[in-house]
Amino acid sequence: MDIFTHAVAILVILFATGNAGFIPFGVLGAVILDIDMAYSFISRRNPSLYLLFHGGFTHSVVGATILSAIAFGAILVLSSAGLLLESIPGGLLLPAFACVLAGAYLHLFLDYLASPGLPLLYPVTEKRFGLSLFPMPVFLLITVLGLVSLAIILVRGLTHEFAGVYGAIFTGMIVVSAGMKWSVHRKTHGRSFPTFHPFQWIVIREENASYSVLAYDMFRGVTRELNFEKYRNITPSEVVRYDNLPELRRHRYFSYITTVEKNGSEITFHDPVREEGLISFPPWYPSVTVSAGKAAS
Repeated sequence: MDIFTHAVAILVILFATGNAGFIPFGVLGAVILDIDMAYSFISRRNPSLYLLFHGGFTHSVVGATILSAIAFGAILVLSSAGLLLESIPGGLLLPAFACVLAGAYLHLFLDYLASPGLPLLYPVTEKRFGLSLFPMPVFLLITVLGLVSLAIILVRGLTHEFAGVYGAIFTGMIVVSAGMKWSVHRKTHGRSFPTFHPFQWIVIREENASYSVLAYDMFRGVTRELNFEKYRNITPSEVVRYDNLPELRRHRYFSYITTVEKNGSEITFHDPVREEGLISFPPWYPSVTVSAGKAAS
């Protein structure tokens, strides 16, 4: 989800609940998680740092909490040093920090709705969680809604009427998108992901030895079906030896599915969903090739 939507969403919620005085803290929490966009380049230099990509560690519950505490601490230091216009009264410290956390956790929730996956429970697990709810046109409409709403708020101020209208429109977009996803799931019974076309989805089904990937149109049904073997010229027990290689963990972290094939002294791990262009995001590391003798320690 874009940074404008994150900011406007927490701003509207705090205003509507009678906490307008804490809006700066809520907005701080809502936008600070995307600081990882500034240092994602670091992770490209070292495969073991893949959780520093955008949508990585800072988009876990633990990461969001730590980053919120750091950001709030920085505000307190600046306030104590007289670099802010006003200091924060002692009795408001806890509510102010709660609003920073509220903004950060709302950020996680909205990204959970939009994203194919966030490592919400890291460091307990690197498994990614996400509904991948919004087709690209709806996602773009949400971004436009956020930008227009922010402009209106800056020019005309925030009213309860506007907050109600924004909430109704945003909620309506979520409900419509959820309805489409439920309809696709009910008819295909697989993991579904939206595409650039609002009525065309990709559905993934896992079998014992293969994956079935369907291109599904909400009006025409299945328009294309592809099958990918999980293992070619290699056994599952052999693959286990490579599970902890940083470059393989990075590849799997970004992948929808992973297939493996062995060609001579090389073993290649593929995500055919991205390689076939069925889904283009995330674009990083759709495949990785390692030496057959490079087993992880």
